[in-house]
Amino acid sequence: MLRRLFWVMVGLGLGAVVGMQLVRWAQQTKTRYAPPNLAREAAGKLGQLRARVRDALDAGAEEMVAREAEIRAEIGLPPR
Repeated sequence: MLRRLFWVMVGLGLGAVVGMQLVRWAQQTKTRYAPPNLAREAAGKLGQLRARVRDALDAGAEEMVAREAEIRAEIGLPPR
């Protein structure tokens, strides 16, 4: 009888712990996907994308100027 009572209590305890963790996980997920948080995250990602595109365009422009100077030197045109 005590053995059965022990395992019932263990089962109830585990059920309570798992239930609390599940509720906590659900609340965190709900908060993470709330509209204000999604908008904030999207704005941050767009800002990062904008900076990366700007850096890539700047690097491309620098390489274009350097390559144009090389080509002008190869064919004997004066540099700009």
